[in-house]
Amino acid sequence: MLKDSVFISAVDRLSSLLDKAVGALCGLFFGTMTFIVLLGVFFRYVLNMPLSWVEETSRYLMIWGASSAISLGIKADEHVGLTVLLDSLKSRLLKGVLYTFVMFSALAFFSVLLVYSLRMVKDAQSMQTQALGVSMAIPYLAIPVSMVFAVLQLILSFILRIARDGVPKHELSVIDI
Repeated sequence: MLKDSVFISAVDRLSSLLDKAVGALCGLFFGTMTFIVLLGVFFRYVLNMPLSWVEETSRYLMIWGASSAISLGIKADEHVGLTVLLDSLKSRLLKGVLYTFVMFSALAFFSVLLVYSLRMVKDAQSMQTQALGVSMAIPYLAIPVSMVFAVLQLILSFILRIARDGVPKHELSVIDI
């Protein structure tokens, strides 16, 4: 059976490895951001010597952390979703078709975002950040890198869900809005 295959085990391991790596990266980004903000508060209000680079650095770390976390939401199936139509369907086949359509739509969106964000990174290479003086390509890289993570995790999660149930159990895992 497909559930027990070596391929599915490898996909599951790869998905979990990607999830752990991205989770560690997000922790690093948000932890560093928190430290820098606290350092900035200390220097501004205790030493009365504000650091000019704190706001810019923390903004870019937040962008990197939040955009990277997209794949964590995909893996945990806890991203925001509107499931009114999916929940109203009685047929398991129709639910599977709709779920597949939604997954391919998300894949197309992430892929388009990846292509356009790579162009933006290329254009940003000649620009510099104000306070840090580094290439704007570094902050702009957050989007294509996170889209690669998201596309990989979306494909891996889709394979695992189809292999496991045929249709994911959205009623319990997606946040209804």
